[in-house]
Amino acid sequence: MYLDVVMRLSALGVAISSAPSSSDDMLLKHAIDKVTNHINSQTNLLSIPNGLKEIAIDMVVGEFLLTKKAMGLLDVETLNFEAVAKQVQDGDTNVVFAVEANRTPEAQFEAFILYLKHGNTDFLKYRVLTW
Repeated sequence: MYLDVVMRLSALGVAISSAPSSSDDMLLKHAIDKVTNHINSQTNLLSIPNGLKEIAIDMVVGEFLLTKKAMGLLDVETLNFEAVAKQVQDGDTNVVFAVEANRTPEAQFEAFILYLKHGNTDFLKYRVLTW
């Protein structure tokens, strides 16, 4: 899962230090353990099911970014939350996406973290009973 999380972070434009003893490496491993234990305790399974793999990766990314921000190691201003397209026109059809121009980077970061965290309802399908 470590490499999947690193790839997801790099796709989001977040650079991770490649030094083996860096704080990024330790924070990332802690976030993976935390999310894995949370999902396992919610589902009563010993490993994360394949159907929850992408959700787990997003949750780890959210946990990692939130921890870095809380520690003062992440500058939210440097993250790019710009929409790819605000308006699309094809012939006489014109679609304008509702993008709030005056949202602060902090508010956009919080909304993104909320998106990455997911809820426990994603685990319901995989929950098993234990005695």
